[in-house]
Amino acid sequence: MYRTLFVPVDGSALSARALPVAAAIARRTGARIQLALVHDPSAYIPFVPGEVAIPVFDQDLVQSQRERDAEVLAATVAHLRAQGLTADGAVLEGTVVEALEEFSQRQAVDLTIMTTHGRSGFERLRVGSVASAFLTRATAPVYLVRGSGDATPEDAAPLPTGPLLCALDGSPFSEAMLPHAQAFAAAVGVPLLLVGVTVPHAIPMAPFGAEALLADDSALRAEEAGRDDYLSRIAATLPAGTERVCVTDMSVARALVELAETRKVGAIALATHGRGGFKRFMLGSVTDEVIRHATTPVLVYRPTEGA
Repeated sequence: MYRTLFVPVDGSALSARALPVAAAIARRTGARIQLALVHDPSAYIPFVPGEVAIPVFDQDLVQSQRERDAEVLAATVAHLRAQGLTADGAVLEGTVVEALEEFSQRQAVDLTIMTTHGRSGFERLRVGSVASAFLTRATAPVYLVRGSGDATPEDAAPLPTGPLLCALDGSPFSEAMLPHAQAFAAAVGVPLLLVGVTVPHAIPMAPFGAEALLADDSALRAEEAGRDDYLSRIAATLPAGTERVCVTDMSVARALVELAETRKVGAIALATHGRGGFKRFMLGSVTDEVIRHATTPVLVYRPTEGA
């Protein structure tokens, strides 16, 4: 069961969408809510225009901003405590992602709850995303709540009522997510739905060359049967009520997103390798695709080396 929930905030309505979710989980589990707001002077230090832009450090401006950050955080903590919840806040110094990662490890958090814009393509790479960058470093599971620029705390999605979709590919890496999925499902009171996606194999149609491909039906049927057996074995080790579904699609991410919609799941749980930057953009990531396109929240866990 959860003991410490971590919610990064920045004073915006977008980040505040995570607060009702954290409060609801805390009520069910008795967990403490730990808030953190990062004070990063480099984000608002002005630059003097000229042939070479020169940053101007204004001590009064920095101190004034830090005081505003502390006031915002104190008000948020007070709001949670007024609801009978155990909550604490900390103003951190430094760059956002690094400060959040270091603090979460010191606090030994069990679950981080934060919002994401769900940007895609070059916009995501150019603008950046605190949530996306944090995922490449987080050692505890992260629950991502969908947000939008004009969101308010009152618009926040409730806790999941549908099953928690757990994506498994047969590897120990993907299975490392299961204990965290079980903990989350138990905390919010939803069943698990195990999902395996079979991607059809294709064989060249000689002598026409690699441009002409033919689906290997026999291999596909064998893999589908093997995946169903695998999910059955995993389901047998999980709580009663756990379901399983096997689907076939050329895109794993697309299959997961579409199934989430048709089965009305409450959230999607996946393991991620936590690639970052251009490597992530060029190689792609099922988790990244799901985060960008799913309309449901996503529970993400990054297994450590050897998991």
